Amino acid sequence: MNLLAEKQSIRDTQTVLDAVNCIESGVLQIVFVIDDQQRLVGVVTNGDLRRYLLQGGATHVAVTACMNTQFHSVRVGASREELLKIFDLHYNAIPVLDSEGRLLEVVTVHSLAASEEAPVLARARAPVRMSFGGGGSDLTYYFVDNPAAVLSCTVGLYAHATLIPRADAQIRIFSEDLGTEEHYESLDELLAGEHKGLLATIVSVIKPGFGVDLYMRSDFPVGSGLGGSSAVTTAVIAAFNELRQDRWNTYEVAELAFQAERLCFGIAGGWQDQYASAFGGFNLIEFEQGRNLVHPIRLEDAIRSELEECLVLCNTGISHDSGKLHVQQREEMTSEQSKADLLTDGVALCRQMHHHLTRGELSEFGRRLHDVWMLKKRFSRGVSDSTLDRIYEAAIEAGALGGKLLGAGGGGFFLFFVQPQYRQALTRSVQALGCTTRNFRFESNGVTSWRTKIQ
Repeated sequence: MNLLAEKQSIRDTQTVLDAVNCIESGVLQIVFVIDDQQRLVGVVTNGDLRRYLLQGGATHVAVTACMNTQFHSVRVGASREELLKIFDLHYNAIPVLDSEGRLLEVVTVHSLAASEEAPVLARARAPVRMSFGGGGSDLTYYFVDNPAAVLSCTVGLYAHATLIPRADAQIRIFSEDLGTEEHYESLDELLAGEHKGLLATIVSVIKPGFGVDLYMRSDFPVGSGLGGSSAVTTAVIAAFNELRQDRWNTYEVAELAFQAERLCFGIAGGWQDQYASAFGGFNLIEFEQGRNLVHPIRLEDAIRSELEECLVLCNTGISHDSGKLHVQQREEMTSEQSKADLLTDGVALCRQMHHHLTRGELSEFGRRLHDVWMLKKRFSRGVSDSTLDRIYEAAIEAGALGGKLLGAGGGGFFLFFVQPQYRQALTRSVQALGCTTRNFRFESNGVTSWRTKIQ
């Protein structure tokens, strides 16, 4: 029983005079009458006493003679909304009872405090990207000297991060996809480690001033070619950002993701994945030495819906290592100027695809996918092999106008453009070669984050 309830309550064996004295010495014009089990059996207000005494009532008799058994009360845990509605009916004190009817506390409009700040956790999710054209030109060694652009979109497959602040300095990291756990007693111990995983590397870049539990899961397989590691990195950074007062903007989130993934963890690759995952939607992203620019593409609903119907996402079941492929590509590009020129041709194709896409010339867009793939295969010997070539040829024979491996190549997902009437034939052809197809929807939003109470 809280202090106010103790001061404003008397036993049902006490007298009317005791009720008068309780009201005179208390802060409220009401007395709560309880039995020997502390159950609330009635209330007596100043008005009840006045009417009783004016009718000749005696003061030495039990208080039950003048108490009112028809009173408003609430159960423990009642919502603020419920309490406010009773106060709005001109009640100035509300008894709070447990399930047995025992008086626990008395609440007044002035004692109804704002809720204490509850512990919170942060969540974030970042979509993966589909790259259509310009891939490879987003590598720094190319665009420092050449105009570069990529065309991409994001789809509704996500990396999901959950960040729970701890009261101590420990950092614990859980990856559902890899089935791994990493435990560190402090940030200093994490920073001192020599062989950190990607998630621990991201934390080392953020350098949080508090302990955390970080949980990570994804909707896509490792090595998919969908820019999954960048989606993971972006989601983790966004979860930390949700707990900041001075929040990073979207460009800064993408830049931090690049720093953590490419520079600190050492996965070779370009810049497009981090920007695509952070910004979301359809974008033409331009790269140059001085700045990177994300240009959102606003497609008519009919164009967007038709393109979604014409694209088939095909999992080859062959995992790839994009970092090794990018290293190999760079070595071959820098040693042969003719191969470096292929990236310039790729940028030109990218801009053609942008033109066709925005005007709804989707068949031409699909044919340019074929041109992109033929060009991509010339980038490096590791982009394709006989198995991947056979899958692509089967898709073309089944009716696809074009397609390409997503990401650096070597495995992962093919993206095919096919008119809907040939979709079933294409699906059967690639499934006969051991592939699986996956449904998807375009995602207009980039990385999103939010807070929720710790339950």
